[in-house]
Amino acid sequence: MLRIRHIRLRAETTGGLYGADVRLDGGLTVLHAPNTSGKSTVLHAFLYALGLEQMLSPRREIPLSYAMREYIQNPTSGVEHKILESYVAVEIENANGQIMTVRRNVISEGDRRLINVTLGPALTKGSGDYAQRDYFVMDAGGAQREAGFHRLLAEFMSWNLPTVKRFDGGDCPLYVETLFPLFFVEQKVGWTAIPGAIPTQFRIREVHRRSVEFLMDFDTHDMELRRQDLELRMSAAKTDWAKSVDAMVALATASGFRAARLPMVPTALGSDVKSAYLECQQNGEWLRLQTRIAALAEQRETLEKESIPEVEDVVEGAAAEAEALSAEIMSLNAVRSAIFRDRQAELVQQASTAQRISQLEEDVQKNKDALKLQNFGSTLARELNPNHCPTCEQPIDQSLLPQGILESVMSIEDNIEYLSAQRKVFKRLADRSVAIIRELDLELISTGEDVRNKSARLRALKSDLIAPSHAASAAFIEERLRLEQELARLRDTMARFEQQLDALNEQARAWRDMLSERADLPDARLSDKDFAKLRKLEQSIRSQLVRYGFGTFPAKDLTVSDDSYRPEKEGFEIGFELSASDSVRLKWAYQLGLLDVSQGIKTNHPGLVVFDEPRQQEAAEASVAGLLAEASRIASGRSQILIATSEDLSKVEGFLQGIDCQLLVFNGKMIAPILDDINF
Repeated sequence: MLRIRHIRLRAETTGGLYGADVRLDGGLTVLHAPNTSGKSTVLHAFLYALGLEQMLSPRREIPLSYAMREYIQNPTSGVEHKILESYVAVEIENANGQIMTVRRNVISEGDRRLINVTLGPALTKGSGDYAQRDYFVMDAGGAQREAGFHRLLAEFMSWNLPTVKRFDGGDCPLYVETLFPLFFVEQKVGWTAIPGAIPTQFRIREVHRRSVEFLMDFDTHDMELRRQDLELRMSAAKTDWAKSVDAMVALATASGFRAARLPMVPTALGSDVKSAYLECQQNGEWLRLQTRIAALAEQRETLEKESIPEVEDVVEGAAAEAEALSAEIMSLNAVRSAIFRDRQAELVQQASTAQRISQLEEDVQKNKDALKLQNFGSTLARELNPNHCPTCEQPIDQSLLPQGILESVMSIEDNIEYLSAQRKVFKRLADRSVAIIRELDLELISTGEDVRNKSARLRALKSDLIAPSHAASAAFIEERLRLEQELARLRDTMARFEQQLDALNEQARAWRDMLSERADLPDARLSDKDFAKLRKLEQSIRSQLVRYGFGTFPAKDLTVSDDSYRPEKEGFEIGFELSASDSVRLKWAYQLGLLDVSQGIKTNHPGLVVFDEPRQQEAAEASVAGLLAEASRIASGRSQILIATSEDLSKVEGFLQGIDCQLLVFNGKMIAPILDDINF
């Protein structure tokens, strides 16, 4: 529970001390004062004292009128006095009977983010031996750190604020600014939205739903947070999987290999991950890297068993092999040149395709804009082209001879469909170009490695041909070293690939856990208790609407959405079909309905509702009378409802006949000169 006991405004001016005091007894209180007399300033002072100005605007401005910030006009003499210093203070009480007095400076040399808290009734009973402490608001950590006032306020109201998800994927508390609009309706924008003008600048995902779920204490609140957390983790897992796959493909490509049977999207099947392998190219064919490693290891073992021959023993074969290698190298270089030309041609084709896609997208957008104008009823044609017919837009030759058979022109809809089909084709061509370029790059790397190996072998053979006859064969030694280096390179690449494959397998296990977690979530978002609360809210709104004279449609046809928690009719959210006055009536009913549900059912509603000028859009007097009667009924359950109005006083008094309430009447400016003030 949160009950307002006292609101105080003070301003020291060049003409003396000014201020206002509003003492509230609880239950239903009607605060009456003329227009522009300071009612909204007093109510905003309550919000400002609690550091809730961001509930009204994302800008960190003081939500109080000039009478607390700049100057005050003496109501008797009309003289304006500049404000030297000013502050506001409120005294509040919770369900346990604890009383807290909160003071915050408006105009002062000190920082406005500082709030002074007195643990006692310093406004209603004067200064006493109460503990005091300073807190801060409007700064990072105000809702979480021990010195943050909103953390203290939440604890004072017995609110255990949940952690919710932001649009950027991070976590944050469900700030109190997002909850107060559900029971505090201020005059400027508070009447424009149902269930409330909830601020969105905190970037909380589905903030309207999260706020209602918390205030109603829905079981689904925690479930929805689990769903959101799971969705974010699964989205991050997909991103991590794609990064891992890209890293493995890059590793393979850098060595001239190809990753085969690599799952491109997350999978829970570990066997699919383990089945991935590397391929290398040999003699124009792709074979498993393990096979190539085994063959090279066998060759090296064979060479190690042989003794190093002398040049005279290998010189005859060296000459023939050198000649064959020269021919093979020339052939490989020719192949590489052809591959490079094909790659350059494909790059040109890729750029051309990208340009064509861009043109098609521009043409599609232009046609969509033209179709939109046509659907809106535009009859204006495009600028006339002197070489085109203004009616059918077909080209006209510079000749008086017959133009031939005129073909029918496609409609805008057909043109959009045709251009979209073309765009799809060219996008497939672009994807094909990417794949072709990737394959050509692999062939260039593979053939380049082959040329380097053969060139090294050729140099060793030529060295044998000019070496002394009893010298050790350089070609034999080079072959053995080359095999060892190649084996080391292939095994290193294989080891790194398998290491990455193991990490991907861990990701597959984590993905399986997330799929299991998603499968364990109940299909229904709301529990039976949640449905019961919604039905009670629905019934309360209907009964109130009847009392208020709601006339757009029968009140029994109204329902509350199980998904958005907003009012609906026949499954569709209620919008512009309501008259302005019926929109206000529905706002009354919804806000009071949230409080009504808390009577006898456990919710997180603080038992407080504040309406600033509820008679918006000149609602009928009978409706206002019904509102006050319903507010009195609901407030009788140990709740507090504060209604500020400038309605004709005689009418207000007539409305309140027979109703148990507190009527506070201010005949002039609420902020007036004060002769004797006792500061707490």
